[in-house]
Amino acid sequence: MKRNWLWLAGPWTLFAAIAIGWIAYWHIVAGTAEARLNAWADEQRADGASVQIGAIVRHGFPTLLRLELRDAAYAPARGGWRAETASLDLHVNLLNTEHISFAATAPIAIARSNGAVTTIAADALIASLRTRGGALAQAGIEANALTLDDASQDGVFRVDRAVLNVRPDPRAEGSYQVAFDAEALRLPRPVRSFEAFGLDIASLRAAVVIESGAVLINGAEGDPLGPWRDAGGKLRFEALVLNWGPLETTGNGEGWLDDQRRLAGELHFPIDDPARVFTAIAQGEEMSDDARQGLRLLSAAFALSGDDITLDAEARDGALRLEGVRVRSLPPVY
Repeated sequence: MKRNWLWLAGPWTLFAAIAIGWIAYWHIVAGTAEARLNAWADEQRADGASVQIGAIVRHGFPTLLRLELRDAAYAPARGGWRAETASLDLHVNLLNTEHISFAATAPIAIARSNGAVTTIAADALIASLRTRGGALAQAGIEANALTLDDASQDGVFRVDRAVLNVRPDPRAEGSYQVAFDAEALRLPRPVRSFEAFGLDIASLRAAVVIESGAVLINGAEGDPLGPWRDAGGKLRFEALVLNWGPLETTGNGEGWLDDQRRLAGELHFPIDDPARVFTAIAQGEEMSDDARQGLRLLSAAFALSGDDITLDAEARDGALRLEGVRVRSLPPVY
């Protein structure tokens, strides 16, 4: 009889021990996550940043761990912007605590130093972070039905589906690889000099290397990209796939900022029907008569020859040129 009792009690004792151990583990991980979050906030404040978390509420026991961050706000010490939201969820992988993700459960407002505010909203907006030994291994953002609305500007930027992934570039220390994929983009307003391309971009994909990207963390007050530029920072487009109006192509190139913080660089796009592209660009509303005439001549020449080309777009000395034809001036980015 005693042996039968032990046979029945053994599994239940083991189950109870596992359950008690899991409960303790869940609360330890939750407490550790909260402690790390608070330590990060303290470090940011010590560096001059502003961090606000109204409350941290634990959810998900026993199989998940979700920390709800209520009334959260963040402003970097030298970034010139501030982000805030009423609710943000932090998810922790219980089997790998170096993998965390954030899910936006309310719109996010980004306020800039000039007073403009952009509200970001989506049906789903998730950011993930994987570290290895405390260093970044990979980060990413996924969004469905994403909108960016700036109340001071006309129109709303919309994207049906967007995915962005970032990881250190193994070929160069301090540089990062960025992969971007977006479908069904809707621009808030026409792009100057490209009005005839329309507002709808069917798809945009890019494989980009941010050279000296680690320096971006140390933005200067009033000049957030200055230290990056001074360190030789550059965007290297290893592949840029664009399906927008008359343009369906895959190109490459590079870009940077000049000493006046204007865009500089060059892009190269193979074009099967250059006459159609140049005709559309020539319809730009604010284009000079000389530029319009030059583009029309290019369009006519390619319409007669039927040749395809590699379209060279160059930004230099504050001007955008297509095949050597000055299209428009380029003001400072900020």
